[in-house]
Amino acid sequence: MIRSIILVLASFVLATSCYECQNGTTVINPPSDLTQPTYFPSGWTEDQPLPQMDSDQSCFLNVNVPSGYYASVTFHKHMDLPGGYVYYSNRKISILENDDFNPFFFTKPYFKVSVGTNTSPGLSGFAFKIVWIPIPDVQRKVIEVTKGQPPVAVSPSTDFITFRGDSSSMLSLIGFSLKDPSTNYLLRQTALFGGDTFDDDYIGTLDQIVNSQQILTTYGSKISVYTFGLNTLIDYPLFMAQNNLDAKGYYIYKGVNCPSTGNCSVLLNGNYGNSLTVTDFNGSEYIKEFNTFPDTATINVYENSVSSTTRIASLTVDNYQQQLPLEVKGTMKFYELVGYGKYEMVVTRDVSRAARL
Repeated sequence: MIRSIILVLASFVLATSCYECQNGTTVINPPSDLTQPTYFPSGWTEDQPLPQMDSDQSCFLNVNVPSGYYASVTFHKHMDLPGGYVYYSNRKISILENDDFNPFFFTKPYFKVSVGTNTSPGLSGFAFKIVWIPIPDVQRKVIEVTKGQPPVAVSPSTDFITFRGDSSSMLSLIGFSLKDPSTNYLLRQTALFGGDTFDDDYIGTLDQIVNSQQILTTYGSKISVYTFGLNTLIDYPLFMAQNNLDAKGYYIYKGVNCPSTGNCSVLLNGNYGNSLTVTDFNGSEYIKEFNTFPDTATINVYENSVSSTTRIASLTVDNYQQQLPLEVKGTMKFYELVGYGKYEMVVTRDVSRAARL
């Protein structure tokens, strides 16, 4: 009875008072019993009100992740001051948004957190929970990547996927957007490695690639992807790999997933120069229209691979309207922008919607 009263009082104190951050960086080590979650600030749990940081605070936290485990971290943040970041061990940053309770996944060796508050009073709620989960013992699948061949697109599975090129090559990994952009947070529940094991260098997540719209290139001939159960939610390609020499020449190189019905808006982004956009679907796709078509680039359309023999159309501001709607066959469709500018293309996989407007 007395212990229950103490716990209730402790919860009340944490909820009604503000906490301060230590000077410098606070190091959080995993507990000796990894079946138990870790909370920040200490003493808070998710069934309590969100604790408030004191004003004029800067919190820097370094969380060590043990070998053989990954950390599933749920952040609870509701602050007036914008910002708040997590730092991955590959030196990439992700912004912490208010009231985003979808978990982040981190592998060894660490991740870092940075949040701050204003000098004046205001909303400054911040806390997080870490669940320590053993790296699963999974099947391993190796996919060979050959120079001169198109990329190999892969859907999430229970396997640890390794792309392997010849010993002298470097590989590039390209990410696909999700059909529903509101679920893009799922892509941070992935891990990429510069080798063929969980113990190799951690090099990022699929959401980092998708957000950058650029390729991720390794300095070796292997790159691996694990998707932590996303196969139960997603049944279409999320990533693809290609020999680095075949992926060069594009400032933006990205994959796009479109719904099987209705219209799909695909942005061909040539703000910085040439770009390549890929869709992967075993069936015909129709370019229905362009909402924007500047006179600063040519759009080349390819079926299954990029070459002079697989190009089915070259669209310019002078001829594109006469060529639409345009049927694009094959499994992989490549939309190459040569030049500059932004082109908003509308495609569909529904024949009834492909008719001229």
